Amino acid sequence: MQEYYELLRATSRTFATGIEALPGPLRDAVTLAYLVLRVSDYFEDSPSLDIGAKRSALELWARLVEYSPQRPPPGEVTELVRMVDARDRHLPDQAAALNTASILDGLARIPPTLRDPIRSHTSSTTRGMSRWAERGADFPDEAALDDYMFEVAGRVGLLLTDLFCAYSPAVQRRHSLLLESAVSFGLGLQTVNIIRGLHEDPARGWIYIPQNLLQEVFPAVDRAINLGELDRAQQLRILSFFVSKAAGHIGDALRYCQTLPRAQRGIRIFCIIPALLALRTASASAGNPQTFETPVKVSRGDVRRVVLSARVLFFSNTWLEG
Repeated sequence: MQEYYELLRATSRTFATGIEALPGPLRDAVTLAYLVLRVSDYFEDSPSLDIGAKRSALELWARLVEYSPQRPPPGEVTELVRMVDARDRHLPDQAAALNTASILDGLARIPPTLRDPIRSHTSSTTRGMSRWAERGADFPDEAALDDYMFEVAGRVGLLLTDLFCAYSPAVQRRHSLLLESAVSFGLGLQTVNIIRGLHEDPARGWIYIPQNLLQEVFPAVDRAINLGELDRAQQLRILSFFVSKAAGHIGDALRYCQTLPRAQRGIRIFCIIPALLALRTASASAGNPQTFETPVKVSRGDVRRVVLSARVLFFSNTWLEG
């Protein structure tokens, strides 16, 4: 698994920190699941591929994942790698996309009880991305935005819950309780990603702000709006919408963490770290119009403090409530 751990660190050091806290078999499964989704993310987000190419690549990738544990036709794997655009070499996710054959090999080698949830949920997520790649940034209202976020992130909460339950009978006994907030966990992280992208996503044609909210804030808006040119009150109204939405989902995510058995130290740490980092980012964005000009980042010092606190206080539901 060493090559997969290294590829994981190359695509996201923050997530790697949490994944590395997981117990062995679960760590392997979550690593591979994450890499599968990084391939999907590359083909969804590539600025160099047109919509048709994105849809073709995502549909092919979903099909290749479903082949596991049988080996997919080698010609199809080669075809997918050829779809990777050299102009995207600056994107961390490209490294995952160039290693699809290796990722599929790793997926085929893990136990079926862990592999099957990955196959099911990641292929569904990838097809959801394909549907939205064709539709584009068409969010007439909050319900449409929620549908998009469910496809690209909410399903991940369901995937992780299934993996945790497959690994631990103690977690399995809490399955129904965990499902109450599993989707919201993924939605919280995705909402924070949208906040962090407010400064740049409109330039690539993706405005995640529901159109009814935009019309309320700025009646003369069109799809080419520069969000940085909105006045302070307009910006704060949009930020308030997303920060409030993120806060609700992150609250559910922390309840999810509290529902996990205290004895499952690694699983709790893995879940606590991204939830608290998302909370820090949302808090730093609240009332901060700079969010429309530069990405809001949690400082390295804060990241270290969150990671250390999670490792020491993972068992404390009282701490998580605070």
